[in-house]
Amino acid sequence: MTATLAAQVPDGVDRVGLPARLTALAKMVEIGSVRSGPDGFSEDLLADASGLLTRAGQRLMLSSMHTVVSLAGGTGSGKSSLFNRLAGAEFSTVGVTRPVTSEAHACVWGVTGSGPLLQWLGVPRRYRYARASALSGGEQSLNGLVLLDLPDHDSVMGHAAGPVERLVGQSDLLVWVLDPQKYADAAVHRRFLVPLAGHSEVTAVVLNQSDLLTAAQIEDCVQDLRRLLDGEDLHDVQILVTSAVTGAGIEELRKLLVDTVTARKAASARIAADVDKIVTRFEPYGVVSPSSPTLDAADVADPAGAEVAAASDGSAGDEIPADAQSGLADSFTSAAGVSAIGDAFRSARELRAVDYVGWPVSWMTERLRSPNPVRRVRLGQIWSELRGITAGPSGAQQAEIDNALTQVADEVAPPLPRPWSQTVRAAVRSMAERIPGVIGQEIRAALPSAASVDRWWRWVGVLQGLLLGLMIVGLGWLIALLVLGVGKVGSGVPKPFSDPWLLPFAGLMIVLGLYGGWLTARISSKSVAEAAAHESSAVVDDIRERMLGVAHEMVIVPTVRELAELDEYRSALAVARSGWPR
Repeated sequence: MTATLAAQVPDGVDRVGLPARLTALAKMVEIGSVRSGPDGFSEDLLADASGLLTRAGQRLMLSSMHTVVSLAGGTGSGKSSLFNRLAGAEFSTVGVTRPVTSEAHACVWGVTGSGPLLQWLGVPRRYRYARASALSGGEQSLNGLVLLDLPDHDSVMGHAAGPVERLVGQSDLLVWVLDPQKYADAAVHRRFLVPLAGHSEVTAVVLNQSDLLTAAQIEDCVQDLRRLLDGEDLHDVQILVTSAVTGAGIEELRKLLVDTVTARKAASARIAADVDKIVTRFEPYGVVSPSSPTLDAADVADPAGAEVAAASDGSAGDEIPADAQSGLADSFTSAAGVSAIGDAFRSARELRAVDYVGWPVSWMTERLRSPNPVRRVRLGQIWSELRGITAGPSGAQQAEIDNALTQVADEVAPPLPRPWSQTVRAAVRSMAERIPGVIGQEIRAALPSAASVDRWWRWVGVLQGLLLGLMIVGLGWLIALLVLGVGKVGSGVPKPFSDPWLLPFAGLMIVLGLYGGWLTARISSKSVAEAAAHESSAVVDDIRERMLGVAHEMVIVPTVRELAELDEYRSALAVARSGWPR
């Protein structure tokens, strides 16, 4: 309904302020409806606001050429007598001591187009009267007036109370008819006049039956009535003194009706007054605490630099502290044990490199000692531990994550009014249970494959193989020289295998193989350690960046989105207050 309110406003009704205010009020109801409850928006308030929007939308779609003026009052106030006097005919039955008017009566000056309006007002057809044939002279100025004689509000007929309250809410101008004996009736003031505070522009009070009073008594009654109305915040309500019997004050009352009908603003003025009243009930939900930081939600950016959208109007509002995202990332990093992951990754890389760059003697010794070398077992354990850490909730400690989220919520939520202090806190924690699993996925994505091998390791492995071969050949040559050359075992042995003078060369080959392998392993291991440390640091940095992304997507975004809703609510509240953003 509210999306097309501007299109529904007929000619003669303010097309700028009122539709904007109603649309803003509808937005506030929409925002409040999903945040209602004991600690949220009042369900009664939301129901009243929805009722007002429905009533306003219906009224604005009906005839803008007619102004609904209701005469309301109790039994014996002379309300029906005034109605008949203004209508120029005995349309409404007059009662003195017993309630007579149980159904609303309507007299219409200019009936064209009034049918749907009277139907909406619920006036029975048998109680609709037309003044179309009498529109001449002074009557012409009342063209467009729909004058209602409401049921007596103090009627003992139980079905009368509902229609009175409904028609009071549907009337464009309310004229309360009071008599000298009961003008201070607490029931009238408490039930009907006090709720009209802020409706002075569309409310008037008539002190009727002035023919029963002296001039001094009339003055005393008017002054006392003025005092009562001022005490009820109805300072600007006009007081008229009339007598349906003598006709005193009737012309002043008629002039009020003429001025109202001529201006053709009573309908929008009444709705605007209703909006004013209900908006004050919405204000506590948007109040800015003195301790609440004034920050721009658009300043919170994701790791890639994309900004989180703030309120649609770009207004400043409450925001997450600037370092919250970084603090969350640190907490997530700590909860997942990323430092230990870095150490384990470095150890795994160093152990993996030993297969290629290790000292041949150690390499051979380890393989000869056991078919399942300790190094291989240790390497498998390390990667198993890494996979366990990245498996999800079992790795990223939920308690530490909860503490970090609570800290952010405690920084953001307390300065906010209810229900926002609760909804923002809920937004901070909205994905708490999913965070550990996402952290695990991100860590797994950041870790390289366990089987990755650097190219230069393979070249070092080839060199170590050659050095190992040199040592084995030298050892074999040395044994041959010792057995065949020194021991003189056998005859006709070639000189290269029997000349003792070649022993130093065989020894040199062994030394070169051993020392070369050891030196190559030492230099390579140092390089591997440096590279592993660098890779480990890069992995930890990558994980840290991913933790920033997790904090942004799973905490910052939903929280800023909720704060943007608060900004939007406050913007709508500002428009609903005055019709224009401030």
